[in-house]
Amino acid sequence: MTMVHATVSPGSAVRLPWDPNFNALAYVLAGRGIVGAEQRPIETGQLAVFGPGDAVELTAAQQQDSRYPALEVVLLGGQPIREPLAWAGPFVMNTRSEVLQAFEDFQAGKLGRIPAAS
Repeated sequence: MTMVHATVSPGSAVRLPWDPNFNALAYVLAGRGIVGAEQRPIETGQLAVFGPGDAVELTAAQQQDSRYPALEVVLLGGQPIREPLAWAGPFVMNTRSEVLQAFEDFQAGKLGRIPAAS
């Protein structure tokens, strides 16, 4: 797995070499910019999924909102595991029955409590 937290100054670009066997995602923590060879716009709270390739590219917008002075992004990637996926609410598992079991465990207090009981 690869994880990168990048801060990109307004108008600056980043091009990172990437293992072509890995998936690639970019989640924007703050700011605005463009991603990928297609130059797709992206902003705070959005996720981009990159297609196949040997590099990940992103550019910070020249003008950022006053609350975010730069583009802050987390890049994630890894070799696909090719397993089935099932989800509901906050739970992501491999099967529907596992998701239902997670809900039951949560409701029974088996996943802990916040704040922790003393």
